[in-house]
Amino acid sequence: MFGGRKAEERRREEIRMADQAADHALAAMGAGDLDRARDELSAAPKKLDFADIGWKVEAVSALLELATNKRKAAIKRLTEFAARLDETSLSKDDKGYLRLFALYRAIEASKTNKAPAELRMHTEDFRFDHTLVSGALKSRFPLKKTEPSEPAPPPIAAPPASNDDGKGPF
Repeated sequence: MFGGRKAEERRREEIRMADQAADHALAAMGAGDLDRARDELSAAPKKLDFADIGWKVEAVSALLELATNKRKAAIKRLTEFAARLDETSLSKDDKGYLRLFALYRAIEASKTNKAPAELRMHTEDFRFDHTLVSGALKSRFPLKKTEPSEPAPPPIAAPPASNDDGKGPF
C-alpha cells in the first residue's frame, strides 16, 4: 500500500505527543500551575483514538476540571472514561485500577461524598490484583492523595565523651 508507512508513523508520533502532553500536564498540576497544565494538555492532538492514548488525555482532562472546581463536568468525564475503558488494550487489572481511580476522584468531587450511580455501576463488581497493575499507572494516577513527605532528620549524634562506638551495648 502507498503511504501506509507514513500514516502509521504519523499515528505513532501523535500518540507520543499526547502521552508527553498528558505527563507534562500532570506534572504542572502537581506543581499547582493549572494554567500551564491546561496549556500542556492543549498540545495533545485533537483527534485521538480513545483506545490508543485518548484514555490518558481524558483522565488528565477530568483531573484538570476537578482542580479548577468544575465538579459536574469532571464527574461526567470520569463516568464516560470508566465506561469506555473496555475499548483499550490495557490489562484487566489496569482497567480495574483506573475505574477505581475514577470512582475515588468522583467521590472526592461530589458534595454528598457519593459517586453517581452510573460510575458505581462500572466499579461495583470487579476485582484486580494490585501487584499486576502497571507501576507507571500507579505513579501517574495514585488512588490515595498523599501529601509530600519531608525526609526524616538525621539521627542525633552521641556526645564525644559518651564512649559509644555505635555498635550497641553488646
